[in-house]
Amino acid sequence: MGIYLTKKELATVVGYTYRRLHDINMSLPDDGKLFVEGENKKYDLAIFVQRWVRYKTDQATSAEMSLDEVKAIHEQVKTEKTQLEVARMRGSMVDIQDVRRLWGDIANTVRQSLIHLPSTVAPMVTMMDNTEIIGNIIATEINKALNLIADAPVPDYAACDDTNESEEDDGEV
Repeated sequence: MGIYLTKKELATVVGYTYRRLHDINMSLPDDGKLFVEGENKKYDLAIFVQRWVRYKTDQATSAEMSLDEVKAIHEQVKTEKTQLEVARMRGSMVDIQDVRRLWGDIANTVRQSLIHLPSTVAPMVTMMDNTEIIGNIIATEINKALNLIADAPVPDYAACDDTNESEEDDGEV
């Protein structure tokens, strides 16, 4: 004859809330469930303690890594870091902050060009009533704004060093 307790009493024994213990129990395989029903819809304390000890032991040993495993992970991280640094030096990878700043500058140039468009076009078309001529003037001014954007100088932080690539290309004829 064993000792039988409710789930809440078992949770109190191990110092957990019933809800947390229930969640742990649900994550376990069927043969490792903590709650084994016994008499009067209560649960066997002996089986519960045995399975709880096994659960805690498995949890502790799975979290521990050997020194070799830790060193291997460390070396893998160092290798990945070196690969990223090399990719950046080669120019195949760029810093996200530089990309954001460049696109911010481009968006600002577009915005400024579009803001000035109405004040540029309005005086030209004020007294006109020919829609074809007005359309041509607007199209011309839009093209000028887009060309300003396309011809905008690339900031120093975004300029790539093409001298090495062009020298290599010249040597490979």
